[in-house]
Amino acid sequence: MLIANRLVAFTAVMFFLFIVWIIVVSDAGRSNFLIDSVRAIPCGDKLGHMVLYGVLAALVNASLARRKRNHLGLPLGCALVLLFALVEELSQGFFPSTRTLDVGDMAADLLGIYCVTWMMRKKEL
Repeated sequence: MLIANRLVAFTAVMFFLFIVWIIVVSDAGRSNFLIDSVRAIPCGDKLGHMVLYGVLAALVNASLARRKRNHLGLPLGCALVLLFALVEELSQGFFPSTRTLDVGDMAADLLGIYCVTWMMRKKEL
């Protein structure tokens, strides 16, 4: 069980670093195959936000499974990911030439995190 928990925690950290890489590439105004592919899909940006932050919330929650406390009405992992999403979205104000603060992106982040929270609570019932 300890090895499985460490593997989930490692996966959560690696996925977080993947998201940070996407943020850095976007902040620099660079593009790549992955970003171009997402942009080619209608509403791809919003779907990407929803999926990325939802998966990150699920992984962080799984790695913190022993800590059942809620923060802001959310499991600890979801609250941490929500805080990161808010800070990341607000930080876009510092990169006005390459990125813009988008309420739609934040809504997609919240929706992804909410879906994970809802599924976790459904599983507990």
